[in-house]
Amino acid sequence: MQLSDDRTQATLAINKTLTAPEIESLIRELATLRSQMAPEVAPAPQDSNGNGVPVMSQDNPTIAIQYPLEAEHVTIYLRSIGLGWTAWRLHPDTQRALAEFFNSRLTQNAPAQSKPIPFR
Repeated sequence: MQLSDDRTQATLAINKTLTAPEIESLIRELATLRSQMAPEVAPAPQDSNGNGVPVMSQDNPTIAIQYPLEAEHVTIYLRSIGLGWTAWRLHPDTQRALAEFFNSRLTQNAPAQSKPIPFR
């Protein structure tokens, strides 16, 4: 893989059969390459009007949280069936915003979750 000098194009040479773990490794390498390219990833996902960029969606992804916690940040991992595991380090402000959002959506009559979210 090679990135052009202006960072707008990448040259790839792939002509072989890959296993699932090799595909996962390639996806990580491509994501790293994409993070270095211009233009940046769009700031918003696609909305109901078709504005923004399309996203890959998955219901009920597996999540895990890294223990012990690192300083004030929390690292949360999300498992995608197509992308593998991605890690997100959440700043305390983001943690607070997420807590407020999720708590505002809960009702006193909400059914209990049938199975716990797995934490590691």
